[in-house]
Amino acid sequence: MKAKFHMVSGLGLAFGSLAGGHAVAALQTTATKPTEASPAPVRNATQWDLDGKNRLAIDGYDPVAYFPEGGGKPTKGAKEHEFLYEGVTYRFASAEHLALFKQSPSKYEPAHGGWCSYAMWKNGEKVEIDPASFIVKDDRLFLFYDGWGGDTRKKWLAAGNHAAQASAADTAWKKISGESPRLAPTVQQLLDAKRAEFEQKAPAEVQSIYEKGIKDVGTSGVLASALKVGAQAPAFELPDATGKKVSLASVLKEGAAVLVWYRGGWCPYCNIQLHEYQKHLEAFKKAGGTLIAISPQSPDQSLSTAEKQGLAFTVLSDSGNAVARQFGVVYKLPKEVSEAFKGKLDLEKYNGDSSEELPLAVVYVVGRSGKIVYAFVDEDYRKRANVEEIVTALEADKPKK
Repeated sequence: MKAKFHMVSGLGLAFGSLAGGHAVAALQTTATKPTEASPAPVRNATQWDLDGKNRLAIDGYDPVAYFPEGGGKPTKGAKEHEFLYEGVTYRFASAEHLALFKQSPSKYEPAHGGWCSYAMWKNGEKVEIDPASFIVKDDRLFLFYDGWGGDTRKKWLAAGNHAAQASAADTAWKKISGESPRLAPTVQQLLDAKRAEFEQKAPAEVQSIYEKGIKDVGTSGVLASALKVGAQAPAFELPDATGKKVSLASVLKEGAAVLVWYRGGWCPYCNIQLHEYQKHLEAFKKAGGTLIAISPQSPDQSLSTAEKQGLAFTVLSDSGNAVARQFGVVYKLPKEVSEAFKGKLDLEKYNGDSSEELPLAVVYVVGRSGKIVYAFVDEDYRKRANVEEIVTALEADKPKK
C-alpha cells in the first residue's frame, strides 16, 4: 500500500500531538550577550546596513516586532536579547521574539541587507533607512528612507507593482552583495521546526507512541477509503461558529473551494497550518478559491478557536464527523495514543461525543465542477500541503479566457 500521494494524486492525513503547545511555540532564552548562530557567516555582512560601532541591524530595532505576531509596529530591541546571526547582530524586545527569530531567521530578516528597498529598486543604491518606515508583505520586511529627500515608502506604494519592484530590488541587491533573496519559510519548513522542537523535549517513550500511532492509522484502511482526485465531492451543509449554515454548493457558486480538515485548536501542527494559510488568503482568492476549515469541534468550541487564533476564514463544525465520513477520512484514535492523551486532552469536551474518532488532516480543492481536483495526504501528521501546491491547483481550475 502506498503511504502518501501529493499534488494531483494526493490525500491529506495527520493525527498529531499535544507536545509543543499552540501555534508556533517559542523556545525560551536568557542570553545576555550575542551568540553565534553558525560557526562561519555565509555572506559578506560588510555589505549590510549595520551600525558601525555595535554592528546592529535596523538601528537596534526588533525585526520580529514589525510582523503581526510581534505586534506589527517598530519596537526597540534590548541588549539582553541580542543575537548574532551570520555576521549580523539583532536585538529583540523579548525572549519570545528572539525565539521566533531563531525558528525562522529568513522570514524576519529585512530585505536587501536592511537598506532602503525603494533606492535598491530604483537606482541599485544602498541608502539608509528610517526604522519607522516599513512594509510587511509576502512574509518579508521592507524598510525605507524617510527624510529631507522624501518619503520613499510612499513612492514605492504609488508605483503600484510590489512583486515586480521587490524582484528588481532583489536582483540589484544580489549584484551588490552576491546574496539571493531570503524568502519566507514554507508551511512544511515551519512544521519541521515544530517537529525538531518536539523531538528535543519529548521523552523517547512518548515519541515511540506517536510513531506507532502514525503507522496504525496508515494501516487502518482509511487511506483507501478517502476520496481521490476526480471523485465527485459529496454535497454538504454545516454550521459555522455562529450557527449559520454554509453549504458547499453556495461556496462553489463563487469559485473553487479549499477544504481543510483539522482536528481542533488543541493541535499545534494544525494551528501552524491554518495560520500560514490565513496569511495567503488573498493568494487563494486571486486564484479563484475560498478557504473553508472543517472540524469535529462543536460550534461553541469552533468559535473559541477562531477567536483565540484570530482566524479570518470560515470555520465549520462537523458534529460526529458526519461529512468527514462521507469523504472517507475518519479514523479511530489508536489505543496507545488515546492512553497518552488522558489527562492532557478531553476530546469528548471538544467534540461533544465519546467516539474518539478524528478526521485526517486532509486538504481538498473542490473545483467549480464539484469534483476534487487536488488532494494531499501523508501518514506522517507532521507533513501538510504547502501554499504553492494549493494555488497551482486553483489556477488550473480557473476558466480559460
